[in-house]
Amino acid sequence: MCFIRAVADLDRPSAIAVVATRLGLVWLVLLVGGGYAAVLGRRGGAFLMLAAVCGTIADHLLIGVSEYRRIMRRPWPKVSPLDDDEDDW
Repeated sequence: MCFIRAVADLDRPSAIAVVATRLGLVWLVLLVGGGYAAVLGRRGGAFLMLAAVCGTIADHLLIGVSEYRRIMRRPWPKVSPLDDDEDDW
């Protein structure tokens, strides 16, 4: 029972991923709002869209790097090495 709980804790996303995902909703709202403003002829709307796109890209990179590092720090499984006769299929 304790082993199952430990595995479930390892599969839970990190706090950085949760915050960045929630921030992604803010970027989406800014992107849509900036798009409407840009269509209506406001120059600031285009800059708002550009900021939202850059924020979204930075968000994805932050999640990717942090989750990759978290997953790669896990203990590797103990497996036996391949035998010499298993190489020729």
